[in-house]
Amino acid sequence: MSYDIIGDVHGHAGRLKALLEKMGYRHRNGAWRHADRTAIFVGDLIDRGPQQSDTLEIVRDMIEAGTARATMGNHEFNAIAWLAQDPTKPDAFLRSHEPHHLKQHEAFLAEFRDRKKEHEKWVQWFSDLPLWIEEPSLQVVHACWSSRHVEFLRFLPKRIKIRT
Repeated sequence: MSYDIIGDVHGHAGRLKALLEKMGYRHRNGAWRHADRTAIFVGDLIDRGPQQSDTLEIVRDMIEAGTARATMGNHEFNAIAWLAQDPTKPDAFLRSHEPHHLKQHEAFLAEFRDRKKEHEKWVQWFSDLPLWIEEPSLQVVHACWSSRHVEFLRFLPKRIKIRT
């Protein structure tokens, strides 16, 4: 199996489509496909760019079609933490809503300002993304592979409670 590793799309669907085309992917039957390669997205699908929804739909459609896989990046993790209740402080979130955190996350939040349920649906989808992909001949993670941390994280609970 051959892979194309794609990182840090950050909500730039137009650029992603151009990249996929340049790499020989074609949009057929509802998803971008390559004859003999699979795309692996290494996180940071959101924030910054003007096409958050489009980017997520491209990647999700590819994953569902079996033409891509993806890991969670720190921006997806931050989106989860933005909505996740802090278990030690019932009135707080795991990622505080202070101005500097808002600035880092504002493009994603702005796109879904009037679509709360869709926003929550995407954040829940992020929580289903693996932190890493591990194959006999391939290890993929967004930032830094640490065997010690991977072993620790294997045993954490899967679901995070999203506050609605």
